[in-house]
Amino acid sequence: MTGRLSCIALAVGLCAGLGAIPAAAQVADNTSPVRISVEDGPDFARQLLRAGQAGAALEVITVLIEADPTASPVHLLHAQALMDLGRASEARDAGRLAWQTAQSDAQKFSAAFTMADLLAADEAYTRSQLWIRRAIQIAPDDRRERLAIGAFRRVRQANPLAVELGFGVAPSNNVNSGNSNEAITFAYLGGILGEIEWIVPADQRPLSGVELSAQANLRYRIAEAEGYRTSIEFGGFGRTYIMSQEAQDSAPEVTGASLSFAQLSIGVLHQWTPLSTGQPFSASLTYSHDWAGGEALRQDLNLTFGAQQFFGDDTRLSVLTSLRYTDRFGSDDVTTYSVRALWTHEFDNDQSLGLTGQLAVATSDGTDLAYQAATLGVSYDFGDIGGGLDLKSSWTEQYRVYETSVFDPAGRDDKITTLRVDLGLQNVDLYGFEPVINVTGRRTDSSVPRFDT
Repeated sequence: MTGRLSCIALAVGLCAGLGAIPAAAQVADNTSPVRISVEDGPDFARQLLRAGQAGAALEVITVLIEADPTASPVHLLHAQALMDLGRASEARDAGRLAWQTAQSDAQKFSAAFTMADLLAADEAYTRSQLWIRRAIQIAPDDRRERLAIGAFRRVRQANPLAVELGFGVAPSNNVNSGNSNEAITFAYLGGILGEIEWIVPADQRPLSGVELSAQANLRYRIAEAEGYRTSIEFGGFGRTYIMSQEAQDSAPEVTGASLSFAQLSIGVLHQWTPLSTGQPFSASLTYSHDWAGGEALRQDLNLTFGAQQFFGDDTRLSVLTSLRYTDRFGSDDVTTYSVRALWTHEFDNDQSLGLTGQLAVATSDGTDLAYQAATLGVSYDFGDIGGGLDLKSSWTEQYRVYETSVFDPAGRDDKITTLRVDLGLQNVDLYGFEPVINVTGRRTDSSVPRFDT
C-alpha cells in the first residue's frame, strides 16, 4: 500500500459499546469488514484501545504504518497497543520510531513522554528520567512542560538510583594557591636572619590559568520504609588546569598535570524521621581517597550525624557534627572534630537568608596541622531577579589558630575570607543542566607571610 490509499478494509472483531465510531465504520456483526479512511484510521485505533481491544487496534495500526511509515502519531499508537498486549520490548522499539519520525516539537514531546512512560512501567527509571528530560527540553508550551516536570518528580521518587553530574570551567588568577607576597621573612631563623626578606620563587607566586572540573555523585537506595531510608553513595571528582602563557613563561615546571586533583569516595547514608516529632535526622560514614599530581595524597574516614529542627513552614535550623580521620601518606595523621549550624529563613517573595556558624578542632603530632577554627557566614538567595537569571551570594570568615608552626615558634594565626556570587541562567537549561556563572574571591591573611594568598 502507499500513502495515496484512501480506504482500508479489515476484518476485525468488535465488542459492543464502542460508542462514537463514525456511522460509516459501524458493522452489523463480528465478522463484517470495516472500511475506514486512512485519515480516520488513527482515531479508530484509539477507540479500539480505549475499548480494551489492543489486538484489533494492532491490526489497524499495522496497516496504517504500511500506508505511511513516517507517521509518528501512528508509531505512538503502535507502542501503546504493544504495551497493552504485554510486548514491552517491541513497544519501546515503536516508541523510538515515533521519536525518529517526529516532525514537530509537539510530536517529539509526545514520543519522548511515551518512551518515558514505557520505561517507567518496566522499572527502568533512570532511562525514563532521561526521556522526560528530553520531553522537558522540547515541550512546545508551558502546560506540557509542567506536565513533564511533574512526571520527572514522580519517577525520581520511585527510582532507587539518584545521579548528580556537574562540570566546571573557571578562569583563575591563582590556580596554584600561590603566595601573594613578593618577599617574605622566616621568624624561625632567629636573629638578623629572621628579619631578612626572601624573594618568593616564581613557581610559588600566583599563577593564572583555567580550571577544568567534573563531578559525579550516585546514591542508591537499598532500604526504605515509613520513617527511614538507607542508601549507598559513590562519588568522583577530578580537577586539572590549562596554564596561561604568562604562567608557562614564568614557571614552566608547573603544569596542569602537576596541579591536578582527583577523589573517589564510597559511603552509607541513613536518614530517619521519628513519627513522634516529625524532625529529620541523618548519619553517614564515608571513605575517600585523594590523589594530587597523579600521586596518592591521603585517605579519609568521615563519620557525621545531622539533625534538623523546623520552626513553622519557613524557618529551620540544621546541625551537623562530624569526626574525620585523615591518613596523610608520608606525613602525620590528622583527626578533626567539628560542629556546624545553619539557620535558614525563607521569605514570602521566594528569597531566603542563611546564617552559618562552625567550630572545628584538628589534632595532629605534625606542625602546621593541628589547629582550632571558628567560622561565621551569611548567605542570601535573591531567587529570580528577572531576565531569566537567579542570583545567590555568600560571605564567610574563618579564623584558624595553629598551635605550632615550622615557620614561627609562636605558632600561626590565619584569617580566611571568602566571597562568592552565583548567577544561574534559567533560560539556557539543557536537558536539566543549568549553567551557573560563579565568581569567587578568597583571601588568606596569615601571621606567617608564607601562607598569605
